[in-house]
Amino acid sequence: MSRRSGFTLIELLVVIAIIAILAAMLFPVFARARESARKIQCLSNVKNIAMAFQMYFTDYDRFPPSEHNQAALAFFASGPGIPTQGDPTCSYLAANKSNPYLRWAVILDEYVKNRDVWRCPSAKLVTGAFWIIPGTNYLQSLQTNEGLWGPSSPWGLGPCELAFPSGWGGAVTDSFMQGSPIEFSGSTVTGAFEQTIGCVVGGFLPGDSNMDLKVSQIPDASWWAVCADAGGTGQPPELAKPNEAAWPDICQAGTGPNCYGVNSWQPSESEAQNWYRDPTIRKKYTRHLGGSNLGFADGHAAWMPSDEIWTQSPGAHFVNYDAWDLIWYPDRGKLRGFPCPICDY
Repeated sequence: MSRRSGFTLIELLVVIAIIAILAAMLFPVFARARESARKIQCLSNVKNIAMAFQMYFTDYDRFPPSEHNQAALAFFASGPGIPTQGDPTCSYLAANKSNPYLRWAVILDEYVKNRDVWRCPSAKLVTGAFWIIPGTNYLQSLQTNEGLWGPSSPWGLGPCELAFPSGWGGAVTDSFMQGSPIEFSGSTVTGAFEQTIGCVVGGFLPGDSNMDLKVSQIPDASWWAVCADAGGTGQPPELAKPNEAAWPDICQAGTGPNCYGVNSWQPSESEAQNWYRDPTIRKKYTRHLGGSNLGFADGHAAWMPSDEIWTQSPGAHFVNYDAWDLIWYPDRGKLRGFPCPICDY
């Protein structure tokens, strides 16, 4: 009687084990290859936005403007609307942020021509149009409906959060109660404008901003950032700080400094110290293989490691983490475009 040939159970287990080992070795390689493709696509989008700035500079010889309407400035000086986290700078910020036509994406729309260019395929959180101002006369609409601005939310969206004009809101385009495409808000609106590549705005005080800045005032356009990966810090994607470019997805797990509105997380002093002290903690929340894409005022775009963005940026530098001491180094590094006075936290 002939005996059938075949694999024994041990041989099958050995083969399965070998396949599992090979798969474990190859899956990270495949993941990196996929992320490399996403990084290239995002870099192309950042490049397009940087080129849009170049065309805008050619037409106007300066950055987009801040609010100059005296009626709007007077209205917001009185502090109307919904208070936003008790922000003492709200009276200054609101005049700019409540004008839907001063959004960078709106200003550059005629140059970009495709709103999908503001998306990064690697973004962990979706941000974009926070609330929509109905009609064409935005100031009259805000004055008539004072106190009803923006959607209701645990942290309050009011005059100090970003407003967009009608047509940018998706399913509901003409309502203050539009909602938001932000995933963690629980009020995602299908078709609303999504923005995970942000533009550099600047600080929180008059004169501390890229708005109205003349091109001739830029010392080195090749190091002056105008846009970058952003939008994951629980705030609107109007990029203002190096940490939002270096680690744009720090709030994906509800952790990280200044993650307002994300699981109501606020950093303790020790947590914030560890965040800035330990690069391995920060590196987990980079967007593209340990770095981010940045676009510059001369029109070029490049990927930079997160810690290079951090160390090349001006701002305050920690000299004693335990005592939370800072020293201001305005000339630290070459990277510019982040003009807020205390950029590092």
